[in-house]
Amino acid sequence: MIFIYSLAIITILSLGFTSSIKTRYSIYYSLAAFISILISIYEILRLLSNAKLSGLILSVEKAFMHGNVAVSFFILVMFAGALNTKWNITRKLFSIRAQLAILGSIFILPHGILYLVRFFVLKLPNILSGKTNSTLYLIYMAVGLTAFVILIPLFITSFKKVRTKMNALQWKKLQRWAYPFYFLSYIHILIVLLNDEKIDLIRLIGYSFIFASYSLLKLLKQLKINKIRVKNSSSYSR
Repeated sequence: MIFIYSLAIITILSLGFTSSIKTRYSIYYSLAAFISILISIYEILRLLSNAKLSGLILSVEKAFMHGNVAVSFFILVMFAGALNTKWNITRKLFSIRAQLAILGSIFILPHGILYLVRFFVLKLPNILSGKTNSTLYLIYMAVGLTAFVILIPLFITSFKKVRTKMNALQWKKLQRWAYPFYFLSYIHILIVLLNDEKIDLIRLIGYSFIFASYSLLKLLKQLKINKIRVKNSSSYSR
């Protein structure tokens, strides 16, 4: 349910503060960076001194650290490019698509970096010594790491100052890597859910429904665009 709550809250805030996010994005980036730093500090303290949060604060920390908040931002970015452009909700999301992508990227940094450190420090020695059944975990890490590596250039080039210095065609070509990132993110989440001792069917169905819906909407939209292009091309050739 943490994911559902995260997605609902992020959607409401994004739609409610669209104009503010668009014009005062630096404030939101700074706030996201501050929260990410706090999450990272807590996770480091938890590893070193067994520090523990509890109650609502723990649930909020998990929502950020486990990637629920970041994925919620990425889902809005995805659907901004897949929904009908005539809808008001689509126009609002599309107008802040770059900002949402940057916020999602900032919030995913603690998840990506700290889990990678945890892998090398805690998990890898056990795997090498044969104490841990490693196959599924290594696949999970490989998929996650690949997605994280793909995200870095997408994240950097989402900033307006960087984007304006790039050739428009090169930038669009680079941004197409967002699709493999979305796919690998889903596979990464899927492996995590299937690897649990007790599979959370609500989360599994929820994530699968969202990614399947996006894929279908994006496909239908692209087919429509291709149909219009063919029609226009036929008109010009007459």
